[in-house]
Amino acid sequence: MPFLEIRRHAQRSEGGNEQSTLTPAGRAMAESLAKRAPTFALVLSSPLPRAKESAQLIAGRLDGVEPGFLPEMGGVIGDRIFGEMRTLADWAEVLREREDARKFATEQLATWARVAMRVGEKDRVLAISHGGIIELPAITLAERLRTPLDGASFGYCEGVVITYAKGAPTKIEAVRV
Repeated sequence: MPFLEIRRHAQRSEGGNEQSTLTPAGRAMAESLAKRAPTFALVLSSPLPRAKESAQLIAGRLDGVEPGFLPEMGGVIGDRIFGEMRTLADWAEVLREREDARKFATEQLATWARVAMRVGEKDRVLAISHGGIIELPAITLAERLRTPLDGASFGYCEGVVITYAKGAPTKIEAVRV
């Protein structure tokens, strides 16, 4: 059963700058997480510098960039802004309201499964992505698996671990810092 650990990047230095790197606090958070991180067979990130840097600090390496971890969200959250999305329940509401959000989540789950199948049966993948890009598919999968997933939106370096068997997800757990 491969495992996919998909986490949000650590704290970035410039909120409005897509090419920003991590703050000193973000680097320290990722380095702290690295001390208790398992061994990863594959380490991937989105193409943005903060995601690549987070992956390198947590796992000690970056095996590749996965453009699928930075898909265009378009209007999937409607007129909301990310700051308003404080809880996983807020994201779940978007999924209930918007077909494009449900489609986005399903497409992202396919990317996650494709990445998880690149490793052996007992291997683990670390994937670094971004807020919103993680919450929507995680909630969708949790509902499909009838697993409660609640609390705050994923903060820096938080996300989910998904267990796969025969190419299908069988378990999802939130990982918090």
